[in-house]
Amino acid sequence: MGTFSNPRALAELGEKIYQNKFKKDFEAKYDGQFVVIDVKSESAYLGKTPEDAYEAATKADPNGLFHLVKVGSAGAFRVSYTTHGDMDWIFRV
Repeated sequence: MGTFSNPRALAELGEKIYQNKFKKDFEAKYDGQFVVIDVKSESAYLGKTPEDAYEAATKADPNGLFHLVKVGSAGAFRVSYTTHGDMDWIFRV
């Protein structure tokens, strides 16, 4: 199991596979779509949505280990958080 038990290592491996095998071709043809990389098989599954790509990947290998990429973007999703306990401030004008 090794590398595959560490989420960060799995993401780094998935990104490396994408960069080395798929990025150039996919960014020319599929910009804005999503690709799931199965790090075990080094296979890629495209979809117009993350769910479509994931469905294609799990159909091919229900036990795969997956990394999600949005083609042409630095990341598939933007994530943020706050430690501020009162969330009302977000909606103030």
